[in-house]
Amino acid sequence: MRDDLIYKPHPYNQFTDDEDIAAFFTAFYKIARQTISWMAEHPFAFYVGPQLTGGFLNYCTYCLYGQFRYKISYVQVQHYTGSINEEEINIKSIDEETITKTYLGTSISDDLHKRITTWNFYKGDGLNFTIPWLKRRVMRFLTGDNGHTGKFNNCVPVSVGVNAHEVTITISPGNWDSNLVDILSKIINNGILNMPPMFLFTVVKGS
Repeated sequence: MRDDLIYKPHPYNQFTDDEDIAAFFTAFYKIARQTISWMAEHPFAFYVGPQLTGGFLNYCTYCLYGQFRYKISYVQVQHYTGSINEEEINIKSIDEETITKTYLGTSISDDLHKRITTWNFYKGDGLNFTIPWLKRRVMRFLTGDNGHTGKFNNCVPVSVGVNAHEVTITISPGNWDSNLVDILSKIINNGILNMPPMFLFTVVKGS
C-alpha cells in the first residue's frame, strides 16, 4: 500500500508566493502521509493482525463485520423448597419450590474474539451447512490462534453424530488448549456462533 499521495496538494498559482498558504499545504501533506502510513500499518479489515487489540478490535469488527464482543454467560440455579414451620405464613406453601437464577458472564479475550469472527465470516467453506462444513469450522476454531486459518491438515479429531435434530460433536485430544473445547460448547449454547437454529448441539471431549 502506498504511503504517499499520488498528487500532492498545492495552492492555486496566484497564492504560491504566500508563505502562510504554502506552509498550510506543506503541513496538510505531512499529516496526510502520516495518516496513510498509520492506516497501512493498522488495516481495519485485517482483524487477525497483531495491530488490532482491545477496544480498537471491537470497533473494527463491529463497524466492518457487525460482530460484537460477546460475553460467555451461564446461569446459576438455586432451589428452595418450602417446609412446615420454615417459612412465614402465606409466604410459601408446603412443598412449594422457588428457583433463583443468577446470570453470570465472562468477557472473552482478543484471541477468542478473533476465532469467533473467523467462524462467523469465513467464506471458504461455502454457506451450506454440512458435516464437513461443521468439522472444518471446529478445527479452524481450535487451531486458529487469533483467528488465523489453514493450520490443520485434516478433521480426524472431530467426530459428528446426528440423531434427529440433536447433533453431538466429539473432539479428541489434540495440539490445542483443551479449555477451548469447553469454551466452544458454551459459545454455541449462547448463540454466539453462526449455526443452524433447528439443531441442538452438544460438544463433548473424546478419549
